[in-house]
This record gives sequence, structure tokens and C-alpha cells, in this order.
Amino acid sequence: WIATLVGLAGGVALAYQLGRLVLPRAIAQSRHVALAVRLAGLMSLAARPSAQLVAASCHDAEQLAHAIRLELDFAVLGPVKATATHPGAAPMGWLRFAELSRGASIPVYAIGGMSSADLDDAWRAGAHGVAMIRGAWG
Repeated sequence: WIATLVGLAGGVALAYQLGRLVLPRAIAQSRHVALAVRLAGLMSLAARPSAQLVAASCHDAEQLAHAIRLELDFAVLGPVKATATHPGAAPMGWLRFAELSRGASIPVYAIGGMSSADLDDAWRAGAHGVAMIRGAWG
């Protein structure tokens, strides 16, 4: 899977599978079923939000473990590589990504500097796929 998330908090999630646009049925039926949880919100949650699709953006083991405890639908973990979105963030690399995501009970997608060319590396590291913004358009 190559996931391209665009405006997830507004209820729009796009995913590309084998080069074809796939829109999950729940999202196709309603514009307000998805919720993206960023760091500040994630760590303050005691229970899973009631939205039909809930994802978390994680940057370390503690955040990913919390997303798993909340039984979220999936998490993005990174940045794996250098990214213009977070220019000061140190990339974790594929080895650290693999260590953190190994054994996760929810799908974990690699994020940060990703393009479709990273998909094989992502799978080798145990990712369900890659999530990207800029990489999908260039």
C-alpha cells in the first residue's frame, strides 16, 4: 500500500493501491468519519475517539504504544527520512522504524520524506506501506 493522506482531519483520506485510487467505503459514504490525531492530542487521550476511522501520527515508541493501547485503526511513524515538512527533525531511518513497529497490533505506515520508490524498503522494515504528501505529487 502507498497511502497518500490529504486533509484527513477534514474527513478526506486518499489511498493509492497498485497505482489506483482507493477510497475506503466509510469515507466514501461520509465526509466526517475520519480523525487524525497529532502528538499533543494523542498523548492526552484516555480512550479511542468515536470517529469511524482514527489514525495517529507517532514519532517514538511511547506514542506508538499509546496508539496501540487506544486500538486506533492505524498509525504513521516517522520521520523515516529527511523531510521539508519537519526540517529540524532527525530522521529515524529504516532500522529504527523496524524496531519500533515490530509486533504492532495495528497497521503502521512509514512517513517522512517518502515516495513510491521507498515502498520496498518500507515493506522490508515491516511497514504496511508509506504515507506521503509531497512524494505523491512529484
